[in-house]
Amino acid sequence: MRGFTYEINRGMGPVTTALTGMLGGHIPWGEGHHQAFDKLHNRVTGMVGICEDLPEEHNTVTLDPELTDAHGISAPKIDYTLSANSLKMLKFSVERATEVLQAAGATDVYHQAPTAQGGWHLMGTARMGSDPSRSVVNEWGRSHDVRNLFIVDGSVFVTSAGVNPTCTIQALALYVADNMKKRLANLFD
Repeated sequence: MRGFTYEINRGMGPVTTALTGMLGGHIPWGEGHHQAFDKLHNRVTGMVGICEDLPEEHNTVTLDPELTDAHGISAPKIDYTLSANSLKMLKFSVERATEVLQAAGATDVYHQAPTAQGGWHLMGTARMGSDPSRSVVNEWGRSHDVRNLFIVDGSVFVTSAGVNPTCTIQALALYVADNMKKRLANLFD
């Protein structure tokens, strides 16, 4: 459900090629190292499936009942698992990407899903909405519970949208700031 986009990257530099090749078992250490490196260097591309991870009720950020910081303040507790839909979407995106790369002449296709080393945008932990029982902030970024708290980042998203969020976060920041300015006279009522 919802889908994904692809991001295609050009090859890696020599150090990243060597490290990725060695970690993936494509470049041995010792004998044959240089030959295997020469086979990969300037002949690798990346194709990343960026999936929309839909909001799930079981994924939460709460306060840990036991873990605290040095000041006794409860630490955040994050409970997150990929949903069946997200896992199915990842599998489908990898299968289609493999077909595309092979049709383009790739001779060795390998994948990692989900990727372990990055690309995650933290969003959706302080949902924006008009119903305080289903959201953290109102429709212009003010906390339902703390009147002088405004949240202006990707946490107010209700979904990841499957694309890089920076421009949307910037637009939301301007939107919230404009609404704060309009309401200066009764901002904290």
